[in-house]
This record gives sequence, C-alpha cells and structure tokens, in this order.
Amino acid sequence: MNYKINEKQLVSITLQEGEKIYADPGKMISKSENVKMSAKMVGGIVNAIERKMTGNAAMLTVFEAVNGAGIISLAGVLPGKVREIALGEGEEFVAEHFAFLAAEDSIQYSIQPIGISAAFFGGAGIILLKLTGPGTVFIQPVGDTLEYDLDGTSRIEVDPGHIAGFDSSLSFKIKPIDNVRSAMFAGEGLFLATFSGKGRILLHSISRYKLSLALYKEGQAESKGSKGGD
Repeated sequence: MNYKINEKQLVSITLQEGEKIYADPGKMISKSENVKMSAKMVGGIVNAIERKMTGNAAMLTVFEAVNGAGIISLAGVLPGKVREIALGEGEEFVAEHFAFLAAEDSIQYSIQPIGISAAFFGGAGIILLKLTGPGTVFIQPVGDTLEYDLDGTSRIEVDPGHIAGFDSSLSFKIKPIDNVRSAMFAGEGLFLATFSGKGRILLHSISRYKLSLALYKEGQAESKGSKGGD
C-alpha cells in the first residue's frame, strides 16, 4: 500500500491487487472501478452493536483492489488534517471514534469504553477505539492538530472534547475540575482529562461538541431574528 496526503485534507491510497483497507462509512471521495466495496463487522458483533449505540454505522466499509492496482481517496466530513499513524507489531493507538478515517486490513480494531460521566459531560464521546498494529491508521481530527510527547516526568491536562488520539502506553483519567463554580461561569467544561506516562497525545483544535452547540445557537438566533423581522 502506498498513500499520499493531499493538502492535509484527504488521503489517496494506492492498493496493490489483493490489498485491503477498511474505512468509516461515508468517507470515500472516489475510487478506481476495480476497487471493490463490501460491508464488514470489523472487530466483531459486540463492537458493531457498540458503534450503532453511539450513533455510528454498525458496519465498516472494506475496499479491495482486484484485477490489478487500484486507487481510493478518502476524507472526513468536517474540515481537518489527515494524520497517518504507523504501528509496529503489537503497538496500540487509541483514537476518538469520530476521528477514525481508515486503516490497513492488518490493523486490529476494538472498542475501548470510558467512564459514563466522561461520556456525557466530558465531550469526548462514549467510546474510544483501540487500534493494534502492524499497519497504518489514518485519522482526521477536526481543525488543526497539536501534538505532545510526554517523557514520563510530567502530566498534561486537556479538555476531553479535544482528544484526537494517544499511545496506549499513556495512562489517563477523566475527572471533575477542582473549581466547579469557575467552570460553570467560565464555560470551560466540568471535566479534564489528565495524561501521564511516556507517549504521544494528539489534540484537535475544534471540539465537535462545542462546534455543534455553537451552530445550534447560531441557528436559533437566526430563527428568532427572522421571526422578529416578520
């Protein structure tokens, strides 16, 4: 498999005959005629059910090149930069489920639950994905990306809604902030994720939750303005 990330917004992948990748449904832009599509419950029926319960499609889309090499182009729905994550044998990367774009067929895909409080109040989504190598994973965080490499001597606290992914070697806890009153009036959220250990963490500049909330409020304001004008 060869690939090229074009202008950071999309990835074009060349598959040799018989090679496969799987991707989140609805992310395909174009493909060669000889790249065949099929639906598959990657990770098993339990993972499929958990994906469906969190608003995702239960099935993932598998792309396979037949009768020669083929090309497939993929991109996320919201603007953001595609990042490739190269994993060796047994290496693991944990990704926000909405940030997942595609992965080589050799990558093992499983669900990693997080705490209920974090799911509903942290803004990180109900599930995270654990992706195990060998192979290459493609994610597309919304907006720009910020990367930290922790060396084990310090910790970092982040808004859970900005987590794109992290090495499984890192430990993390999502807990309420110390000053709840300040959080409520400052609008920074009630929870923070604290990461420690050695490894990398990727953050995205735009929180999907905050973006959807801002668009909803904007729509409400425009609706009221329109009625007032009548």
